[in-house]
Amino acid sequence: MNDRIVAIGIAAILFGLGAQAAAPASAEGDAAARKDAHDIFKQLIEINTTDSVGSTTVAAQAMAQRLLDAGFAKADVVVLGPNDRKGNMVARYRGKSGSKLKPILIIGHLDVVEAKREDWSTDPFQFVEKDGYFYGRGTQDMKDSDAIAVADLIRMKKQGFVPDRDIILALTADEEGGKSNGVDWLLKNHRELIDAEFASRRSWDLKPPRSCTRTFRCSPPTQAATVRCRYRTTRFITWRMRSPLCVSGALPSS
Repeated sequence: MNDRIVAIGIAAILFGLGAQAAAPASAEGDAAARKDAHDIFKQLIEINTTDSVGSTTVAAQAMAQRLLDAGFAKADVVVLGPNDRKGNMVARYRGKSGSKLKPILIIGHLDVVEAKREDWSTDPFQFVEKDGYFYGRGTQDMKDSDAIAVADLIRMKKQGFVPDRDIILALTADEEGGKSNGVDWLLKNHRELIDAEFASRRSWDLKPPRSCTRTFRCSPPTQAATVRCRYRTTRFITWRMRSPLCVSGALPSS
């Protein structure tokens, strides 16, 4: 079955930070941000990042260039990994100078599940818009979220927003499979790049419904219909948001 996502969802804020923290934008600014998100999304879908023949490095480099073009310092955007095809991008959005607060880490993966052309009504690595939907491998898992995260950082940069702490975005390899899991590789080889107070990620308990006006269940759902639940040593938080996409994040237990 083709991955698909409601077209309007791509303009949503990944986790609310950009919308809440940045200064109010003009209609022209909103339109530019939507175009950025759309173009980044399309670019990612059309880069094959499967384990068999694809390259997360190409996608990581493309996202790094987007951030560099938006004014990020070269020292704050790196692409690195264990080999030529399994690159990870780590970008740091600088917060207030002298802040003692540890960063927020946002994690997404660039790789996608294998996609055979004969199984698809469209080319899985061609971005297709049809009847209000986006088609292509990764439109739901999870290049939509990757595009939103990159677009949000670009928008905040353009608006001159300075958070009270650094924000780190890590877009990684081999979450779906393969032998070069990006998060694991970064933790073992470059932990300093992703060391943070807490991490936020998209949860697959969450779907893009028509209206996100209810609190979604955490993963795993030990306390469904609540804002917070606890599982083993991790505290999971679900935010209530009024946007076409909703997300959940995980914080280390105190």
